[in-house]
Amino acid sequence: MTDGETFFSAIGEILGRRHRISGLDPKSGAFELRDEDRTVRVTLDPDLLAECCNRLDEHDVPGLSRSPRDAQDRVRAKRVALWVEEIFESDISWSLLEIRLDRSADGRISLVDRRGPARRPFPTAGPEDGHWSAERPGT
Repeated sequence: MTDGETFFSAIGEILGRRHRISGLDPKSGAFELRDEDRTVRVTLDPDLLAECCNRLDEHDVPGLSRSPRDAQDRVRAKRVALWVEEIFESDISWSLLEIRLDRSADGRISLVDRRGPARRPFPTAGPEDGHWSAERPGT
């Protein structure tokens, strides 16, 4: 069983390859994930993170059982990093303020996000950007 600080450090390393991060603090489980236009606070409480990662199994991470035993923790950390990255990258309105690991009322641990007002409008197709039709040309 790997501890939360070790998982946290691995997640920070994985995310740091593709994104700018700052304020990486394994004790509190917090850092800031940045791009050109925004900063999002990420909080992965080390105790919850250890419990979450140690619970990940073949259902959550296909192929986990085929990974070498000494690499399974790295694969679990990579999965959590991917979840954080998906939330961050899917924020097209730049309303995301925080991503945190939290326990729901029924005891499940999951990533939740906190959002504010949209800082950029949802992109819409203009009149010259084309259109979609169910009819295929030539039919």
